[in-house]
Amino acid sequence: MKILNDRQCVMVSYVLMLIFLVLLIPMHLLACFFAGFVIFEIINSLGGVLEKYIDGQRARLTISIVVSIIVLALVALAITGLYNFVLHDLQGAKRLIIEQKVDHALQGLQLQIVQYMPNFTPYSLAEIKTHVLGLLRANIATLKHTGTGLIHSIVTIIIGIVLGILISLNQLNPQQYRPVFKQAMLVRIINLSNAFRSVVFAQIKISLINTLLFVIFVFVVLPIFNVHLPFAKTLTILTFIFGLIPIVGNLVTNTLITLAGLTISLTVAIVALSYLIIIHKLEYFINAKIIGSKIHAQSWEVLLAMLIFESLFGLPGLIAAPIFYAYLKIELKQADMI
Repeated sequence: MKILNDRQCVMVSYVLMLIFLVLLIPMHLLACFFAGFVIFEIINSLGGVLEKYIDGQRARLTISIVVSIIVLALVALAITGLYNFVLHDLQGAKRLIIEQKVDHALQGLQLQIVQYMPNFTPYSLAEIKTHVLGLLRANIATLKHTGTGLIHSIVTIIIGIVLGILISLNQLNPQQYRPVFKQAMLVRIINLSNAFRSVVFAQIKISLINTLLFVIFVFVVLPIFNVHLPFAKTLTILTFIFGLIPIVGNLVTNTLITLAGLTISLTVAIVALSYLIIIHKLEYFINAKIIGSKIHAQSWEVLLAMLIFESLFGLPGLIAAPIFYAYLKIELKQADMI
């Protein structure tokens, strides 16, 4: 006996998807969501290309194995690189060189700002260690909570990657009969996947624009004033890579670029930070314009969604807003409501 009719089954699918999206951020599963969908879309896209040459299931399995190997290799390289940095680069002569460079940068910075903020900046690395240890003791509870949250995020990202790989291996058969509720839930998930894909491809364009603006600033504007930012090429690569992460990526690159500017002078750091803040604010409108064109929405719609989600959920809401709004638009269009 059917408990629900067809219409009620469809309504339940909407409610369940709404509950999932609403709980995604408070339950700290946004990183897992992104990791899983990114891996799924990569395998799905590459699998579609490879299916032209080999069987569909084998194509997806091949891509899944390749992606798994790449992910494991990147994790291994990151761990090995960190281990080698701590074990070798922070020991012996290299450690002394790093300390001398830091001390030199701090002393130069102190000379520039001492007239405005006396005794604000430590003169040496030893003083930094003293200040840092004091801050660690004063904020041990906060650090413990942050560390727990970081471990949780890493674990959920790994779980998301595994889920993305496993789900991508299950190829759907359009001719297969499915109960109404199962079919309705499948449509919801496909719509969410389409929304995610649209926003991710838009984010690639946004990252390219951010990187181009950074290149103009570092390799054109600063050299005009005889200023050459250290690690410029490395920072360019990092700007593009971190730029693929909405909002948060820019915050990371802004911090790295400002620190690089500090090694030259306080003035360069302030100019770089001011430029980056302007770009960061401009990104709201760039996001709204590019993502809006992908999901067939006006810029003000996406911008309003970002502001509302940011006020409700903070930074995670700001990151998720374009995807959630894109999904909402798809569902409303399919229901002939807009």
